[in-house]
Amino acid sequence: MCALSEEKMLKVHAMVSTKEMWDTLALTYEGSKEVKRNKLTMLKRQYKMFAIEDHEFIQSIVSRLQVILNSLRSLGSTVSQYEINDKILRILPAKWRAQETALRTSKDLEAMPLEELVGILTIYEQVIQNDAGSTKRKSLTLKSSQKNVKNVSSKALEAIDDIYGF
Repeated sequence: MCALSEEKMLKVHAMVSTKEMWDTLALTYEGSKEVKRNKLTMLKRQYKMFAIEDHEFIQSIVSRLQVILNSLRSLGSTVSQYEINDKILRILPAKWRAQETALRTSKDLEAMPLEELVGILTIYEQVIQNDAGSTKRKSLTLKSSQKNVKNVSSKALEAIDDIYGF
């Protein structure tokens, strides 16, 4: 009774037994069995439809998924470690396909903790970002050198035209 706020205390103060008080508070804050069942159905749907958003980082993907998983656990539903790891690997974009395949063939997804999977994917994410940055720099260099080649080759053609009188 001492842990209850004044508002909550007024709600249960007139009740005769602690069981009656507990049931009233549980119904108020957890909802009825039907409400729990509906919440569970909604959360299972969110889990099933869970997808990566554009330009989302691995850490934020996992954080969003953990909110759903924690809510499912609080309602008594569990998801196996394999299902969680599999879900994360399945929602990754196509550019991650090589890493996904490597993890599926070399690691036991059933025994791999989520933290280990997230660590591996975060490192790979950094590699992809570094590669994307270096590709942009390389392509700029390539473009500028192509202009020079065109100028040099056109001058060489003019010289050949002059020599042979074309």
